[in-house]
Amino acid sequence: MMDKFIINVNAQANGVYEVHNASKACEHLPKAENQNLLGFFATSELAIKRAKMNWPREKIKGCVCCC
Repeated sequence: MMDKFIINVNAQANGVYEVHNASKACEHLPKAENQNLLGFFATSELAIKRAKMNWPREKIKGCVCCC
């Protein structure tokens, strides 16, 4: 089964953009207007890899709660 992954369009204070699994009930999921759809992936690792391909100059990591 594939899950829906998004990236927060707002960086954290340390400059890192966070990837979230929107198919899970994560308490850190950003508001809808701050989400950019990455797509549907089998694993969070694949979603993070896609995000890094889309934004190679940005610091990107997965949410510790849902990725």
